[in-house]
This record gives sequence, structure tokens and C-alpha cells, in this order.
Amino acid sequence: MAAPEEVTFSWLLLSAVVLMLLLGAGLVGFLVVYQKRLLRQQKHLRATEVAYQQQLLAATIEAQEHERERIGRDLHDGIGSTIATAKLLVHRLEQMAPVEHTELFAMVTDILSTAVQDTRRISHNLYPAVLTHFGLAEALRHLAKVSDEAGPLRVQLTLDYAGLLPVQQELALYRICQELVNNAMKHARGASLLTVSLQPQGSTLTLTVADDGCGFDRATLPSGGAGLRSIDARVRMLGARLLSQSAPQQGTRISIEIPTASASLPHAQH
Repeated sequence: MAAPEEVTFSWLLLSAVVLMLLLGAGLVGFLVVYQKRLLRQQKHLRATEVAYQQQLLAATIEAQEHERERIGRDLHDGIGSTIATAKLLVHRLEQMAPVEHTELFAMVTDILSTAVQDTRRISHNLYPAVLTHFGLAEALRHLAKVSDEAGPLRVQLTLDYAGLLPVQQELALYRICQELVNNAMKHARGASLLTVSLQPQGSTLTLTVADDGCGFDRATLPSGGAGLRSIDARVRMLGARLLSQSAPQQGTRISIEIPTASASLPHAQH
């Protein structure tokens, strides 16, 4: 039988071990809780930073659009009106001038007519008034019509859009489409047809711009220019995803997938 002193020592040793285990478990628990809290704080800070960057990006693009609107109105109401008035005066002078000056005045009239058309085109490019007045669908129809008439490619447009996006998002999407169409008109070598579509696909709205040209090898492309950076910025602002497909002799297809609150967009428009 063990002596009382040995029993007491054993109990003290056991108590010390249990106490150390409890302290260790408590320390581990504290570290786990602290780590989880720290991760939550880091996640919250990252989300806050992303939200701030999105707001900053949206504010920057909005400021650019306001400036475009101002310049567009100045061109339309100022220079456009002046040139149109000059054209009317030339018509009056044509009636008063000698017969041998008719050809000269016809040339001046044609030049001024071209200047008026160019001013209106620049005004529309800077700020598409048709979008704010009639919506994205009509703005895309106008863009396709103008591009089809003036550009080297035939443009085919397919629309299925019921106007679910806010105006600022519609404007950003229009700018993306405008840049993609302009890029195709300039760089789609060997192409004869450019297809533009805006259609719902499940819970997303998809803008697609595709040509039947020679395509390209992405490995040989230089770094993106200002136009591509503008597209990327607007894609991020929309919370969208950009998909690009291209290969030599297989054309180019670029899609922008935008999440929407609705799973489908009824009332198709063609």
C-alpha cells in the first residue's frame, strides 16, 4: 500500500497534467477562434476594397460619359448648325451665281454635306442620344445600320432584349459593342460578314460579335491598346465575363456574358 505522501504527489501530478491539458486546449481554441475572426476581417476588407474599386471605376466611366455627352451636344448644336446654315447660304448663292460657277458650287455643297454627316457621326459616337431616348435595342440597330452602310463588312444583327439593364449598364454594353464592331471593321482581314447578337442564355445576357475573317493567333498579339483596355474596364464594371475565340482561318468570336436578375428575357425583338 502506497504511502500517503506518494498518493498526494500522484494526485498533484495528475492535477497538474490535467490543468496543462486544459490550458493547452483553451489556447488552441483561442487560436482557432482568432484565426477565423482574422480571416473574416481579411475577407471583409477584400470585399470592401473590391467594392471601392468598382465604385471608382464606375465613377470614372460615368465622368467620361458626361464629358462625351457635353462634347457631343456642342458638336451637334454648334458646329453642326453652323455648317448646315452655311450649306443653305451656298444654295442661295448658287441661284444667284453665273452658269459657269454651277459646278464649283456643286462641289462646295457636296463638301459641306459630307461635313454635316461627319459631324453627326462624331456626335453619335461621343454620345448616342438614341440610347437614352429609345433604349439599347434601338441604339444597337442604329449602330448596325450605320456600320453596314459605311463599313467594309456586311453587318447582321440579332436582338432578343426586353430592357432589363439600368441605363448606365446599357451604355457600358453599347460602348463595348461599338468598340468590338470598330475593331472588326479595322482588323478582320478577309472577312465579309460581321454578326452581332444580344440574347438571353439562362441567367445571363450575352453580347456576341463575330466575323468570318482569317482570325488570329493570340500568342502573336501585342499587348492590348486603349480600346481593349476600355472594354476590359467596362466588363469589370458590369461584373461580366469576356470570352474570346479565334484561330487562323477560323474567324473571331467575342462574347460578353452579363449576369441578370431574370432567368429569361421575353418579348424578342428582331
